[in-house]
Amino acid sequence: MIELSITSRLELVHLLGLAVRGICGGLPLSKDVADGLELAVCEAANNSIKHAYAGRSDGLVRVALAVDDTGLVIGVYDTGTPLEDRQKLKNDLSVPRSVDELPEGGMGLFLIRNAADSVGYKAGEHGNVLVIRKAFSEAQA
Repeated sequence: MIELSITSRLELVHLLGLAVRGICGGLPLSKDVADGLELAVCEAANNSIKHAYAGRSDGLVRVALAVDDTGLVIGVYDTGTPLEDRQKLKNDLSVPRSVDELPEGGMGLFLIRNAADSVGYKAGEHGNVLVIRKAFSEAQA
């Protein structure tokens, strides 16, 4: 398992993205898949900072990556306020036809779900985790 962490400051999120990109470069994933996973982790970290920590800089955002023969599992952890509307993770988010049709808050969850084979979320007494799963396939490499 590989673990990364930053304090909850938006200007540090790109470091998580760079690390994820580097790790994906050593895995049997296409460049497009790696780009999507980098973006998904950055979006998840941004959501932790903006929503779970409400912009406070005293929190911690932790990213854990686990690799096995079948794929990659990425967990984005925080100890802030849990996601209230978990249905947002399950809603069918269609691609907007114009900027005016963007949902409030933008396209973060759409980008996360689009990059992953599956997305899960769990909140508990020890914090929150968004889990992103991506399987390896011969067609991706």
